[in-house]
Amino acid sequence: FEPESATRLYGGYASSNFKVVGRRRGSEDGSATLLLKINYYGLSLEDLEHQLFVLDHLKKSGFPTNYPHVAGDGRLLVESDGRRAMLLDFIAGGTSGSTLLSEGEDRAPSILTQLGEVLARLHEVTWPSERKLRDVRSGYPVCNMGDLLKGDELKALEADSRFAEHPVVAYAGECTPWLRELFERDVPWGLIHGDGFLDNTLYADRPDEGGDCRLLALIDWEDSCVGPLVLDLAVSASACCFTASNELLADRLAALLRAYCGRRPLAVAEVASLGDFMAAGALACAFYRFGEFNVRKPDSDAEAKESWKLHLARVGEVLALRGYSQNCCGGHIEAAPKLSHKRWSNWPRTPHLVHLGVGRERMMKYRAGDLCNG
Repeated sequence: FEPESATRLYGGYASSNFKVVGRRRGSEDGSATLLLKINYYGLSLEDLEHQLFVLDHLKKSGFPTNYPHVAGDGRLLVESDGRRAMLLDFIAGGTSGSTLLSEGEDRAPSILTQLGEVLARLHEVTWPSERKLRDVRSGYPVCNMGDLLKGDELKALEADSRFAEHPVVAYAGECTPWLRELFERDVPWGLIHGDGFLDNTLYADRPDEGGDCRLLALIDWEDSCVGPLVLDLAVSASACCFTASNELLADRLAALLRAYCGRRPLAVAEVASLGDFMAAGALACAFYRFGEFNVRKPDSDAEAKESWKLHLARVGEVLALRGYSQNCCGGHIEAAPKLSHKRWSNWPRTPHLVHLGVGRERMMKYRAGDLCNG
C-alpha cells in the first residue's frame, strides 16, 4: 500500500492513528482510504498478534468493527524502524458515540441501547478452540488489570518512598485480596472487548429520514482478552453512565442494561457481581492512569497526571450502590432473593476515597432493579 496522503487522528493512548489515502502496489483499482495504526511501544508482538487474530475472526463472524488488511506478502503486521503497524478499514461517515452524546442527553437512549446490544452480540461469538487467547490476568488488557492482580507493580510502588503513601497505591493495596477473590467467582467467561468507552464506538448520525443514529463499529481492541463477560458490561457502565462530576445517570444505565439483557440474559451470579466489577474496572483505570502519567511518564501534562482522581472517586460512587436487588434487567434473570451486603462489605472502608469528596449517600436511592425495570 502506497499512501498518497496521511492525516493524524487524535485520541486514545495505545496507538497513533492516521487516515491514509493511497493505492495498493500493482493494483489498477482506484485509491483506497484506510486506517494506519502505529502501535504503542509497550505492546508486545504477542499482544499485537492477539489483536489481529481477534479482528480477523470478527470479520469471519460478521461482527461490526474495522477489519485488518494484509500486506503484499500476506502479513497483517508490518515492522519498520523499530515500530509495528497495521492497516485497518477506515469507517467512513463514522462519528464517535462520545461526540454524538455531547450534543445532548436526548441522544443517550439510542447510543446506549446499541452499545448494550453490540456487547451482547460480541459475547455470543464462538471462538476456535485450537487457539489459546490471552486472558485478563496476562497483564495488559482492561487497563492493565492483570498487573494489578499479580501485584508486582503495586509492590514496587509500595517500596518506593515517593509513591508508597499515595491514595491510589494505598487503596489498591487494601483492595488486592478482594480483587483476586472477585476474579475467582463462578461467572461465565469469554472474549471481551475490555474498553467499551463511547470513544471506541462509531455511529452513523441520523442515517435515515427521521432516524437517530446507527452503530457502525466497535473499535480499538488493544484491551480485548478472555475474561468475565459481565466485566465487559461493567466497564461500559462505569465509563458511560456517570457525569464528569461522578453523578450516576440512571437512565443511561437502564438503557445499557436493558439492551444487553434483552439479547443475552445475565445469570444470577453475574447480576450479583455487576457492581463489584464496575468498581474493579474503575480502580484498574485509576491505577493505570496514575502509573502511566506519574511514574512511567513523569513529564506528562498536569491534566494527564491528575486523571486518576476521577476514576478512583468513581469507585466510591459505585460502592454507594450496595444493597441493590437482583430483579435486574427487565426480568431477564430468574427470580432470586434480595442481595445481602456481604460482597460489598469485603471492600475496604478507607479514608483514601473520602478525601476525594465521594458522596455515597447521594446514590443510595438508585437500585439496579429499579433502573432495569423503569
